[in-house]
Amino acid sequence: PMLPKPHHLSHMALSKAGLERRVHICAPNLWPRVHPYFTIRAKELQILADGEGASGTFDVFRGIGGVAEPVWRVSVMPWGSSPRALLIYAVERAGEMMACSAPTSADNDVELEIFDQHAQSWGTLIAQGGDNYVVRQAGQRQVLSLLGNQDTGQLQVKIGDEVVAISAHNDAHMQVEVGIKPEVDPILMLISILSVLIFNPEDLDSPP
Repeated sequence: PMLPKPHHLSHMALSKAGLERRVHICAPNLWPRVHPYFTIRAKELQILADGEGASGTFDVFRGIGGVAEPVWRVSVMPWGSSPRALLIYAVERAGEMMACSAPTSADNDVELEIFDQHAQSWGTLIAQGGDNYVVRQAGQRQVLSLLGNQDTGQLQVKIGDEVVAISAHNDAHMQVEVGIKPEVDPILMLISILSVLIFNPEDLDSPP
């Protein structure tokens, strides 16, 4: 089936099953009060994704409305004992960190650890080969799956079989668009999507 465009997905309701199965990394009162459709300048993302060990900062903008208004600031930089981590800050909350991810060890290309706003380990994102990834919450429960498509540049996040977030390249506007169902934690969706796009974890050992 054709995937909805990110903008369309951001207007779709989560199913009852999805509501029951969804998890949060941030309490809903900390989610920004904006429609969950966002854009990122593709070039800024590409520089960090391509550069071996590259560090830098970019903004995630509100996708609706004429003015490019940043909602989050994302930094890729050393953090704690990690030489390279991805941190999401809320612009409206005076730059408070909302979530963070980092490879579980310097030589591990398969697994990323996800941390909450208190820098506590929240879960792991694990590459399973063939552009498939899972997010497990601490205690090993699988809470999300991600499926990428190298040809189309799309990445979808699912709760069970339900697509709850999509990122896609909009070549005309040189943007990456992210659409999220409104009842889903946008910070958890962004940390999952951006971790895959920037760190590109790969399980090279498993058959495709």
